[in-house]
Amino acid sequence: DQPSYEVQPFAPGEDDFSAFPTQLWRRLLNRQWRDPQPAHLDYGHAGGYLPLRRAIANYLRMSRAVNLTVEQILITSGTQQSIDLCARLLTDHGDRVWVENPCYWGARRVLEVNGLQLHPVPVDDEGMAPGNADFRRPPRLIYTTPSHQYPKGVVMSYGRRRLLLDYAANQGAWILEDDYDSEFRFEGRPLSSLQGMDQSGRVLYLGTFSKVMYPGIKLGYLVVPPDLAESFKRGLYELQRPGQVVIQAALAEFIEEGHFARHIRRLRQIYGERRRLLQKALAPVTRVGARLPPAGSGLHLVVELPSYCDDVRVAELAAEQGLRVYPLSGYGIGEHREKGLIIGYAYAATERIAPYGRILADVIQAALSH
Repeated sequence: DQPSYEVQPFAPGEDDFSAFPTQLWRRLLNRQWRDPQPAHLDYGHAGGYLPLRRAIANYLRMSRAVNLTVEQILITSGTQQSIDLCARLLTDHGDRVWVENPCYWGARRVLEVNGLQLHPVPVDDEGMAPGNADFRRPPRLIYTTPSHQYPKGVVMSYGRRRLLLDYAANQGAWILEDDYDSEFRFEGRPLSSLQGMDQSGRVLYLGTFSKVMYPGIKLGYLVVPPDLAESFKRGLYELQRPGQVVIQAALAEFIEEGHFARHIRRLRQIYGERRRLLQKALAPVTRVGARLPPAGSGLHLVVELPSYCDDVRVAELAAEQGLRVYPLSGYGIGEHREKGLIIGYAYAATERIAPYGRILADVIQAALSH
């Protein structure tokens, strides 16, 4: 027997699969298998299935102001592979990489495995915040999540984006723009992608279908500058034959027929309501020294705790109440780590968000009152 799939409420990184249009997706897959073309059963072309790349290009132009041609897009197995490919083809062992501090653990591990020297750069309310000490040590790569910083959730300001772009152009550095969770923006107009603002061809843009579709689809994309397109296609093909052409073909139709955009709109409504309810339930924690920063996008919230607080212990206390949250300090690099809790709201049912949120608020208040 297969074990049941159970996730504790507020687990970051977990999604609500009940909203996924399973029957529609099955029909699209069956359409491909009904009369499969021989080419769909092979590894596929370098760079990925062309109709899917076209569909992604059209989507990115309209939704994220990405400036690209179809030839610049590569289909990958996800964000990790995209980062790994960039590290392999753009760096040498020991090169310096700027990473946000705190940082997405998946990117950090891939970069470390490639023998790169991580240089942590603090994150403030405007995003990645390099100072004079950072500028004196130019990197080969700059890894950043400007649309929804992971894990703090802040959106990089226009001025900070311009600063990074100008610095990368002057120093010959490459920016890896991980557009994590960019589909889920609930307030205000989104800023243009770094890639769309780039005039020097220094940005590589990473995206994934794991959040909007489902993690097991194992498909992502990488947009590279025109001069790198052919070398990246060759490198990707030699490192890992692509495959999954049938799934790529079904996904292309899912996007082209408008199902992808409709699905995103539905998820925004569902997750936006859960976010609102969670923010309201957690509001009392601000009376005991915690901070609940504004978060207009993404699938998690962060409660920032005082520096003296043991956020690992607070997460353990939440677990005793059946709630799974992550300590923010676990994503930090170095000795001075920010304290807080990362709280996902995508998985918990909407009607349970408020009561679960009140339980978590009580845990936080009790921890900070002692």
